[in-house]
Amino acid sequence: MLRITPIYGSSLTNKSKQEVPSAVDDDDDDNDDNDNPLEWLSSPVPSCTLVEYAGLKLLLNAGWDESLPLHDASITGSNDNDATGNVDNKTSSSTTSQACGNTILPEELPDVDAILLTDSTLSSLGGLPLYFTASAESKRGRVPRSRNNKRRDDDGNDDTVMPDHDENNKANPPFLATYPTVKMGQMTLYDHHASLSLDGCNPGYSLEDVDAVFSKDSFVTLKYSQTLYLPFDDNNETTAADKSKSKTAAAATKNKKLLSITPQLSGHVVGGCYYVLKRLADDTQVILAPTYHHAKERHLAGCTLHKFGVNADAMLTMPGGPRGLLGKLYQPPPSRGNRGRNSGNVVIQYNKGKPILPPPIGNRSESALIDSIMAALRRDGNVLLPVDASGRVLELLLVLDREWERQRLSAAYNLCWVGPMAYNTIEFARSQLEWMAEPLGAQFDSQRGHPYVLKSVRICASLSELEGVIDSSNGNPTVVLASGASLDHGPARDLLLKWGEHQDNLILITDSTRCVPRGDIWFGNREEMMEKTVRGEERRGLQDEQEKDEDGKLVGTAILPNEVSAYTTASQLLYQWCLAKAGGEEMADEVAIDVHVPHRTALAGPELKAFLADEESERVRVQAEAEKKAMMQEIEQAKGRLRLGEDDTSGPKGNVTAASASRGTAGGNVGRPRKKSRFDQNLFIKFSKPVH
Repeated sequence: MLRITPIYGSSLTNKSKQEVPSAVDDDDDDNDDNDNPLEWLSSPVPSCTLVEYAGLKLLLNAGWDESLPLHDASITGSNDNDATGNVDNKTSSSTTSQACGNTILPEELPDVDAILLTDSTLSSLGGLPLYFTASAESKRGRVPRSRNNKRRDDDGNDDTVMPDHDENNKANPPFLATYPTVKMGQMTLYDHHASLSLDGCNPGYSLEDVDAVFSKDSFVTLKYSQTLYLPFDDNNETTAADKSKSKTAAAATKNKKLLSITPQLSGHVVGGCYYVLKRLADDTQVILAPTYHHAKERHLAGCTLHKFGVNADAMLTMPGGPRGLLGKLYQPPPSRGNRGRNSGNVVIQYNKGKPILPPPIGNRSESALIDSIMAALRRDGNVLLPVDASGRVLELLLVLDREWERQRLSAAYNLCWVGPMAYNTIEFARSQLEWMAEPLGAQFDSQRGHPYVLKSVRICASLSELEGVIDSSNGNPTVVLASGASLDHGPARDLLLKWGEHQDNLILITDSTRCVPRGDIWFGNREEMMEKTVRGEERRGLQDEQEKDEDGKLVGTAILPNEVSAYTTASQLLYQWCLAKAGGEEMADEVAIDVHVPHRTALAGPELKAFLADEESERVRVQAEAEKKAMMQEIEQAKGRLRLGEDDTSGPKGNVTAASASRGTAGGNVGRPRKKSRFDQNLFIKFSKPVH
């Protein structure tokens, strides 16, 4: 029997319309489905789905992004008690979980045999460090598999490593994914953590949690068309005793397998896959393909679903293409009889019943992208492209780099990629050509150069490096692919604040999947979130600072918590663009949006004392390590000086003789032994003069 249970991220788990607050119109009774903001800008949300098949339980993806609020347990980390000492975080977390309606606590996840990850985006694996924290210091999450499994020592005895967690904690199930998904997913979480941490926000997990989750003990990496059988053997390890089993025992072990899992190419991002589940008892097949892309691209081949999915008995997927108001622009307008009362204000039949936007085609979309960028550059404007950390940005880099090389634009315009993990991402991409399109591998094999050398792209890890590149080019117009696709955090947000007020600049959103609601505000935590950033008493101080601001350090105007939009900055821009297109107009030159700008103040009081104490302890630790390292170097140098006299004072096997040792002691010469001279004067006299 096949049973599908959406845990969150599905329309079956969303809250009803009456329970979802509206961020655009206060009159909820007059709104229909077309006027629901969640429907206007809906995009594929992070998902987590339980699949029960062939007697096994599998978890498909564990996504997380800004559209989902953090639980109190995630925010407080390893602290079980609140500030007053009351142990009530679990209760408040459960209340938050029920209020959100589409997220659960880590301990509420069902016990599964394996977790299947389809790609490296936040929508697929953003929740791994939240749900499956495997660090020894953290008391939330689950026990890492490497610390929960039994290992054998050299004598063949079982050496059980007892975890530091409570006995009630569960062990992490194995994670199944392709190799690029593991590497690029780790870069994605690093980038997400850096963007939030630099703004003073708590992403809910630490870098140690990410490292522990992505350890080799947690993941089972697969190749395309590689079949893996479930359930796993004990400890999922192969020992010498297992290898010496007889053929009969091996056949009996194989007969215990219930399900085979095979990943296949799905496109969209490097390493992206869909899974073919085959029940071994009757050879029935189920396809798990939440995301796939049929079109061939520069760095990826098309999806193979038409090849391996034709004989499937069932298929689990999600609706493709843009949805919400953006998706309606690609559809013919509805007839007047089927429209709601207010829907005519959004979709207007000015295009004679035809779709307002033509269907997106790969080549045409590339041409439109290049034309828009070049139009902005020719009017001496800068172009900002908010991108993800390690997914679709690889396709944009190839497209723009080849255009810069073909048109020789490097001398006139800068092309930069800014992100805290940009250097690491491009190094991993260069080593994953076998996972990409065949033309890229053929280019490398024919010695025409690596396709990801990217001669025209300047990679920067921070905005200071970007400013250096722009200054060195005498201020040439610049195209920047900046990390932070939601425009709420990261370098993309900072460049938006810097370039957004200039009318010649261009902000080009290439991926609508990050145009999502702000989960903490959308689900009723508006006051709590804003109080952490701008308290009521601080808002008056911010306004006073804005009046005195002469250097332009503050951008815009401070607003009240109830004035903050429930959508990310990218969502607000996309919404304005969709409204203009629906009305047959171009987007206005000036639109009002709100951007999350952290207000940094100097530490004072107990916070300053705690910070200074931490700095002092860190200084003492570094100094102690430096002294220890210097002492070890002196010891090694002393041993080296003693070894220089071994030729004079050593026997046949290098042992110091008793006679030489006694002479050195009697003479009182305990310093450096005299080195034996290797110069033979007789040979010099013999060979240095010519023989007549």
